[in-house]
Amino acid sequence: MRKILLYSLLSFALFSGCKKDEILVDGERPEERVTEALTKYNDLLTGSAFGWKAYLYPSGGGGYSFYLNFTKSNRVTMFADLDYGPAQTSMESSYRMKAMQAPTLSFDTYNYMHILADPNPSVFGGVAGYGVYSDFEFAVDKQVGDTLKLNGKFLDSKLILVKATQAEQTSYNSKGLFNSVSNTVNYTSANPNLYVFLGDATKIQTSIDVYNKVFSLTYESNGEVITTSTGFAFTLTGIILQDPLYYKGKKISELTWDSVKGVYYTIVDGARVEIVISPTPILPLHLLIGINYTTITAPNGTTYPGWSSDFQARRAAAAAAMLAGPYALRLDKMAFKFNTIQKTMVLTVDIYQGATRFIGDFPYTFVKSAAGVYKFTAGTPTGNAALIIANMAPLTTQRLNVDQFTLDYFTHPSTGATLGQFKSVENPGFTFTGALQ
Repeated sequence: MRKILLYSLLSFALFSGCKKDEILVDGERPEERVTEALTKYNDLLTGSAFGWKAYLYPSGGGGYSFYLNFTKSNRVTMFADLDYGPAQTSMESSYRMKAMQAPTLSFDTYNYMHILADPNPSVFGGVAGYGVYSDFEFAVDKQVGDTLKLNGKFLDSKLILVKATQAEQTSYNSKGLFNSVSNTVNYTSANPNLYVFLGDATKIQTSIDVYNKVFSLTYESNGEVITTSTGFAFTLTGIILQDPLYYKGKKISELTWDSVKGVYYTIVDGARVEIVISPTPILPLHLLIGINYTTITAPNGTTYPGWSSDFQARRAAAAAAMLAGPYALRLDKMAFKFNTIQKTMVLTVDIYQGATRFIGDFPYTFVKSAAGVYKFTAGTPTGNAALIIANMAPLTTQRLNVDQFTLDYFTHPSTGATLGQFKSVENPGFTFTGALQ
């Protein structure tokens, strides 16, 4: 009995000791510190009279901008650069500050942020179950002046909040974000070939991928193609990069739209540097195939811009042989897919039997000279390709398997689209084109 009493007293003493250690930290109880932190950040969010500019960078890549206006009744209204609709039509939902390991901002009813995390790919693309690997709960990391930095609780997305000015609030409410998105989409669609000079005579190919929200600089150095990329989000005046990109010490962190001249520019070492529009691609196709582009797809047809008469005749002979064969197959499109790391190229042929589609793969390895001349070596056709080896001979056995080829750009005379073109070195009269993808 005495032992039981002794153990009870010891347990009580230990418990009491723990409580004494927990009661005061900097003069406050833990629950008081949590409440104080939640109040602090709630007041910070609602205390910005003109709302917040927000830049969200999912762990899956890309970037997205928001305008957020928090109220003391735990409601938030927002615009977002996800598409034209969200950029000009506000959405309201609830939010709350939660006491977790760190004060956490939770958007707890469906809004534009949830679209990025929607597990259904048909909503906004991305990966089934994850969306674009974005969060809608964010732990507070730190405050620096008028900027608040937060980290996604589950997928480590980065969210940056910056206090907005009255002029910026007015712009957001007057379709300012929509106008920025629209200007850039129109600009990049009309001008696919952009470049910039950063301190020397090298033309640095500049890409503003408005669909994947990725900004890239690409240039050639000693025969090697170097590409640096980062996510970006739209601002009211242009785009802001998640991380600065560098070329020989010259930094780009933001682009600003000049509405008078209709060009983008950046500030480098205090000086204005404009993005230049080129009528033709900046780098040779053989340097970009397998990097910026992976595939050249020749469409189904008897003729097409950039198809020589020799190619047309040989394709027609292959199609006629298939149709007359035992399976009555119809030749459709042909896709030439490059892998520059493995030095492979696969010709995938679409063939139809009635309305049923089949594919046949003709694999190749290749070597390429510094000047961009390819020599393809045929492997063993796989799948349904085994059924059409003899039929495809005018194109494969007699040309692709034995000739050397160069790759170049070809401008579609009607649409202005930039196509990729194969040209035989030994038989210059054998050329064909296809869409670059």
